[in-house]
Amino acid sequence: MNLRTLNLTAGILHLAQAVAVALMVAQARHLLLPVTVDYPTGVPGARLPPERLSLACVDVGIGAVIVLLLPAVTHLLIASPVLGARYRSAIEGQRNPIRWIEYSLSSSIMLFLIAQLNGITDVGTLVLVYTAQSALVILLWLQERLGTPARTLQPFVVASAVGIVPWGVIALHVLAPGATSGYDQPGWIRLLTITLLLLFFGFGVNQWLGFRGVPAGRTYPTEERAYLVLSLATKAAFTWQVLAGILGATGPPP
Repeated sequence: MNLRTLNLTAGILHLAQAVAVALMVAQARHLLLPVTVDYPTGVPGARLPPERLSLACVDVGIGAVIVLLLPAVTHLLIASPVLGARYRSAIEGQRNPIRWIEYSLSSSIMLFLIAQLNGITDVGTLVLVYTAQSALVILLWLQERLGTPARTLQPFVVASAVGIVPWGVIALHVLAPGATSGYDQPGWIRLLTITLLLLFFGFGVNQWLGFRGVPAGRTYPTEERAYLVLSLATKAAFTWQVLAGILGATGPPP
């Protein structure tokens, strides 16, 4: 299957899922997660509870739909005359900035929502989670510009170091050391977190193989095909697990 056909197929599949998920989310109770900020109520070191304000609420269902719509629009534009020529030229030059722009947005939104589902509400932490994931993708974009096989993997190494930080923060909230509330995290959130961690890791492995030119004879179009499959699998796994969790946690509307 050539890349144009694969992009067209991926775009249609993403769009069809987005429509289906949107219709089901519209029929379910909305799962809203808060974004908060804590303000101090005393001098530094004072053992006083902070003043917590709710800044906004994020609709997880709508977020899942956006995660599907972003790649749907991107792939369909690539398969059309609008971006088709630019995409083919980029692939011939072993660079694909369109991929990195889309993935920086969609992957950061997914990680933002996973952080929220795991109990992270602080606006500062959520912004840093989003920013760290975006920085990871931008560094991989920089790595790609060095050519294949790359002279150095320094941008990739830095990207890996930056990208592991949000997962460490999420792991802290999953494990909850020292917590005394007895809260038992829903199984679907735990499964979603592990699934996305493995798929994100798979994406990193695919990029590492591409940057190293492993195996010998591996071409950029081969790497692009692997990315398209991983992208579709990641976003489908995320949205359908989120949808199942929403329907199970909230039930149908009254």
